[in-house]
This record gives sequence, C-alpha cells and structure tokens, in this order.
Amino acid sequence: MKKKTKIIKKILSFHLYVGLGISLLLIHLSITGIFLNHTDDLDLNKTYISSEWILNLYGLNVPKPSKIFTLQQDNISQFDAEVFLNNKPIFLFDSELVGVIKYRENFIIAAQDELFIVNQSGELIDKQKILSFTIKSIGKYKEKIIIKDEQLNKWVGESISDKWAPILKDNIGWSKPGMMTPLNKKDIKQYFVGNGISLEQIILDFHSGAIFKKEGKLFFDLVSLLLIFLSVSGIWIWLIKMKKKKKI
Repeated sequence: MKKKTKIIKKILSFHLYVGLGISLLLIHLSITGIFLNHTDDLDLNKTYISSEWILNLYGLNVPKPSKIFTLQQDNISQFDAEVFLNNKPIFLFDSELVGVIKYRENFIIAAQDELFIVNQSGELIDKQKILSFTIKSIGKYKEKIIIKDEQLNKWVGESISDKWAPILKDNIGWSKPGMMTPLNKKDIKQYFVGNGISLEQIILDFHSGAIFKKEGKLFFDLVSLLLIFLSVSGIWIWLIKMKKKKKI
C-alpha cells in the first residue's frame, strides 16, 4: 500500500511540472489560434516579414555577391553565376568577372577570357572570346579599351573584336571594386526572396511547430504523448480516489 502511495505521489508531482509546461504551450496555441481565426481581419496574409533570421528559418538566403563594380550610380554585380546591372539580371556566367568600364554609352564587362558589351537597359549587345591571354583587369585611356594580362602587360583596342596592341601608358583608369547602392541591394534581395514570408504563414508554422522543421514536429509529438500520459494517469488517479471514498 505504501509503495502504491509513493508511486501516486511521484505521478502527482510529475503531473504538476508537466502540466505547468503544457499550460504555457496551450496558451501559445490559443493565442496563435485566435490570430489565425482572424487572418483576413488582421491582413496577416498581406503582411510580409523579411528579416534575416526569419528568412534563414525558411531556408531563404540572399547569396553574397562575389563581385561588385560601381560606375557612378550604376552597379554591375555577380551573384554566383548570375550577373546584374543594378537590379536587373542580364546574363549567366560561371567564371568570376574581373572588371567593368563605361564605353561609348555602353558597359564593357570583362571576365578572364571573355568580354561582354551591355547597353544601359541591360541588353547583351556583343561578346568576344579572348584566346591570346588571360585578362587580369580592364580600364580605359582616351576612349580606348585597355586590358591587363597576368604578366601585367597592357593591351589596347578600340573595340572588343579589335586586334590588341601593346601599350606602355601609366595613367589608365582601371576598373575597381565598388559598393552596392542601398536601393539596388533592396531590389536584389526582393529578386531572390520576394517580399519575404507572410505573417499568416509564420504564425501557422509557429502554431504547429513546423517553423522549427523536424525538431519542431518531434517536440509537438512529445507534447502530444505527454498530454495522453496526463489524461490517462489523471483518470487512473481519479479512479483510485473514488475507490477510497467508497470505502470510507
């Protein structure tokens, strides 16, 4: 009898702590449930969250640019294999870019073995393979295109399909890395992740635990098992107390 009483006391103690924990969870479920019942009234499906930690939870990441070149108000940037003019994707290219210059109202974009001409609208006008040397940098001197190779030799041409001739000039305006403008940065983020995640979806996933992926689902499975235990053990304890009352 004493042994049975000790077991009941332990179960009651376990009931207390588990019940307190589950009560907090039930409050969470009730609050999120109320919000979900009023999705349309609160415009939860029209409100978007795009903070970094929320995007990371959903596996939505803006890739970091491998290259950024700034020409006055214009950005030429490269994200993985995708090349952008400001906020507009213009072409795909697997190798890294090495520089950009503004030339006759167009942009000349240089890679290690290829040159691209892009107009101000982001349209690819022409491209040219360079087989005679590897391009290290691109610049401009008196409306002429200057290329530097791996041996730091300089070559000059008037078009990307021109025959390149050696040049010994020093005061050349070389292409340099730049910074992404805030507006382009915002627009490119939207290009990769859209408006973000709707508040309705976030609350729904918090409600179900799905926002924490597999771990969240396992946690809610554990909570469900604990609720079953509390229910069954509660009925068992209640039956024992009822028996005691009848004996009295």
